[in-house]
Amino acid sequence: LVAELFDGEYFINKPDPRHLDAINSGTGCHIDQVLGQSWAWQVGLGRVLPEKETVSALRSLWRYNFTPDVGPYRQHYKPGRWYAMPGEAGLLMCTFPRKDWDYAQAKGKGPEWAAGYFNECMNGFEYQVASHMLWEGLVQEGLAITRAIHDRYHPSRRNPWNEIECGDHYARSMASYGVFLAACGYEYDGPRGHLGFAPRLTPENFKCAFTAAEGWGSYSQQAQPNQLSARLELRWGRLRLRTLALGLQPGFQPAQVRVRAGGQPVPASLTVSQGKARIALEREVVLQEGRRLEVELS
Repeated sequence: LVAELFDGEYFINKPDPRHLDAINSGTGCHIDQVLGQSWAWQVGLGRVLPEKETVSALRSLWRYNFTPDVGPYRQHYKPGRWYAMPGEAGLLMCTFPRKDWDYAQAKGKGPEWAAGYFNECMNGFEYQVASHMLWEGLVQEGLAITRAIHDRYHPSRRNPWNEIECGDHYARSMASYGVFLAACGYEYDGPRGHLGFAPRLTPENFKCAFTAAEGWGSYSQQAQPNQLSARLELRWGRLRLRTLALGLQPGFQPAQVRVRAGGQPVPASLTVSQGKARIALEREVVLQEGRRLEVELS
């Protein structure tokens, strides 16, 4: 993939020379160019694309596609729907930084309304990129894109409960939940009894809600340079646990772990790799509603 489609900054799409009349982003910087990696993070598959090129692609989207004011760009490229108006920020679907491809070529000879998608700011796609940026450590950029959508749908401007794309109450904006998952660094595998958190925001004092297959609750942590205290509280249902993964502050290499469930000690082993403490419980713990599990790393 890198050898064929990475141009040194971002991933391109090679058009079929036999069908140059078809709509094609070509060497444009397209919003979904590393969508697969974004999805892989969200569902716990880990890294499937090389980190260097993936982060470069996301930085290119920030450099070439994000604008604090879409007005000047849309005045030049008129086709497409005005989901973001002049004076509003957004991440454009596709821009053309290189001179070997442009909008005129991208639209082919087909209907211009379809190629007009490239000029739009579509909420669901923007959320996908924002969540991916958080997973890859581009926290400020991801938050800025998320805030741009939030501001576009401020009640003084539009209905905040109706983020429009092809129609009213369009489902793709549910991708916003991916931003929440990325901010929490959340990972979950129900059959394995695995749960993990690696907060991207205020890891020194963090709390969030979480959902699992059979229950939901809250996770909180307080982190210091050489200590991490974490707590799971189940508010409804039940939660099966065999392993935990907790993100660590840079430079922290814990040597000891203490786990308590319902106030009782639970024997556990600890390994540290890739900036995470990986905790294996000696026996499966089933948290019931109103119960808590506490972890101390030092």
